[in-house]
Formats: sequence, C-alpha cells, structure tokens
Amino acid sequence: MQRALFITGGGSGLGGAAAHHFAQLGWRVGIAGRDEAKLRRLATSTNQTLEPVAIYPLDVADPAPAEDAILGFRPDALVCCAGVLGRGEVWDTLTPEAFARVMGVNVGGVFNACRAAMRLWRDQAIAGDIVNISSLAGIRGMQRFVGLTAYAASKHAVVGLTEALALEGKAHGIRVNAVAPGAMRTPMSAALGLSPLTMPESVVPTLEFLLDRARSAALTGATIEIHCNDE
Repeated sequence: MQRALFITGGGSGLGGAAAHHFAQLGWRVGIAGRDEAKLRRLATSTNQTLEPVAIYPLDVADPAPAEDAILGFRPDALVCCAGVLGRGEVWDTLTPEAFARVMGVNVGGVFNACRAAMRLWRDQAIAGDIVNISSLAGIRGMQRFVGLTAYAASKHAVVGLTEALALEGKAHGIRVNAVAPGAMRTPMSAALGLSPLTMPESVVPTLEFLLDRARSAALTGATIEIHCNDE
C-alpha cells in the first residue's frame, strides 16, 4: 500500500530534502510552509516522480489551516520540520512577543500538526508515524551562539512534547519520535553565517528509518542525536 507523508517546513532545508527523497521512493507527499513560491519550486523539481507533490501554503502556528490541510491530505506519516531562529538577546530584541512567536512556530506548530494527525489516525484506526525535528541545541542548549535563547528553549520543548505524545499515541498504535541534528547546510545556518559540511540529504535516511516500521517498530518517544561532520 502506498504511504502518504505530510511535511511541515517542506519548502527548503531538511523538509525539502525529505520531500524530494520520499517522492522519489513513490510516497504520496504533501508539503506545507509560509512561502508559496518555495513550495512550488520544490514541487516542480519532483515532477519526474510517480506522484506529484501537493503544496499547502500556511503558517503551521495557526491551528485551523494546519488541521484542514492534514485532514484533506490524509497522511499516515508526518514530519514536522517548520522552524524559525528568532535571534535576539533577552535585554535587547528578544521581547515577550518575539519569544512567543518562536515558541508558536517551533513548538505550537509541532503540536498543531501532531494533534491533527493523531486525532485523524485515532478516529480512522490508522497506525501512523511521526518524526519531529528538534536540534542538538534542544539537547544541551546553545554552546556556540549568543542570542538564540528562544530557539534553544523551543527545541528542548520539542523533545519533551515528542516524549509526551508518544505516551498518548501508544494505545492507538501511533509512534512519535524526534531527530536532533547538528548544523546542516540550510537557509537557517546561512542566516548564522555558517557553511556546514553536512547536507540535509545526509539526515534524511534517519527519517526514513524512523518511518519504516519494518526496521524501527520498537521505537517511540526516542530522540536520535545526529552529530554532523563539522560539529
């Protein structure tokens, strides 16, 4: 049976690499993000695959559009990649509003997507699989950069949210895991002035492993750390 994967933050970075990879494998893929142009470019780049990539321009921090997209697409797998850096120090530009925005996207967005998918799967008796993208910054905090307090807090929260949702999903055959990569060569790392050696495509096989029950059925509530080449 053909599997269906919904990816938030699917227009670029790890989400874009995952969309391209799973579409090539023959999965039905839907991608969501705020930048419609990026989504369309990604979808166009995969038009040689068996299944076209469906696009959903939305802000995952807004629960209603996220739920509508997931219910309409009807995935049996979800990867939550959407995230923002939200740079700012606590005595300068990291205002309560800026902090709330980072948490709203990086944590609230994960919650909104997971809630919609898990409720769909419970109601339809679907054993679905979720992978949430945290960061090494969500394991041991920011050790290299000042001004990413909100980002580090949000990525720690993704780990805790993953563990809690995994407990709720067990009774319904739903697995929820997380991946915590180090720096990859993405628009987000470029915003920090970095050019890491590790490409997002190198992390995608870990997502594939976690979404493959034949290989990872025993895993739920786990967070897999990926220490990239130049960490």
